[in-house]
Amino acid sequence: MIRNDQVDIDELEKTCQCVKNYFIEISATDRKSVEIFLALLDLTTAYIRSGAKEEDMIFTADEICNESANPKTDYQAAKDFVSRHKKEFDKFIESKIEEISHFCSLNGVKFLPTINNTDSSGGRRTYFYIGLVPMAAKINHEVGLKNTTLAKQLPVAIEYTVPQLPKPPTWAKPLLNLEVSGWKLYFYVGLPMLGVVFAYLLMIWNVYFISSLSVMAAVLFVFIVPSLYLLLQPFYEAMNNRIAIAPAWLLSFKVHNAQIRAKKIEKQKPGGRSYRALQIVIHKATCPICNSEIDIEQGKREFKGRLIGVCTESPREHIFSFDHVTKKGVLLR
Repeated sequence: MIRNDQVDIDELEKTCQCVKNYFIEISATDRKSVEIFLALLDLTTAYIRSGAKEEDMIFTADEICNESANPKTDYQAAKDFVSRHKKEFDKFIESKIEEISHFCSLNGVKFLPTINNTDSSGGRRTYFYIGLVPMAAKINHEVGLKNTTLAKQLPVAIEYTVPQLPKPPTWAKPLLNLEVSGWKLYFYVGLPMLGVVFAYLLMIWNVYFISSLSVMAAVLFVFIVPSLYLLLQPFYEAMNNRIAIAPAWLLSFKVHNAQIRAKKIEKQKPGGRSYRALQIVIHKATCPICNSEIDIEQGKREFKGRLIGVCTESPREHIFSFDHVTKKGVLLR
């Protein structure tokens, strides 16, 4: 079972939303056990959106009861209520395991949700959280070497996870979680064209009507446009290539390595393709060679044009491919 400090947030959201849709389809949302699960899901989703880490997404029985419109008079009553319906939820999942597994598999989901709780011994409060259980009998999420001898490994594989959608600083919020549709889409497409048109007009101005004012405008243009390009380039790269390195000015001081991705949203264009929204995301992995953390970086030299996973302990030699869709990578060097 995946513990709460090992949950991939993307998989958590995808799994829970799929199971929620199943409950809606079979009209089971009025069951108390399902109400508890949906309340826990809403609390978890809110924490994800706030940029919380996966280990923070644990909640008291009082919070869950209030969220599910089942408030209790005291902590013990709330704990007993959630604990009882937690067991009923697991039994309900077991009783429908074939139907739910089939429904999930059709939607590309490979886990099932379970309601877990922390240890309450020693007078500590009990906290509840959503865990994930692999649908397959056994799914190995540990990164292993193909052979015992390093020289014979062809290839060494790793798996990336998304532990957090970090909360951006205040000045960056208007630029993120932004639905790129309508006038925003036209602005996105038209801004580079506007820059080209403005540059052409400046050139004509200086050729035929050169003056101190036209020269000053040209100089300002030369300084301003590259600056705007450096600021906006990651957003254009994310929209064009679906993912890009997040610049430092978009991140809080606690985050040193993150990416911008253009994630599909439910709203669709007339042709059926989905609009996208920009969000900051963190991908993590552990180097299978030295067990160090892997950062996602912009590739250089032979890896130019690619994002790659670079080991923080041996950045020259332990280099891996990075696929944000499959979340898998193989040893490149």
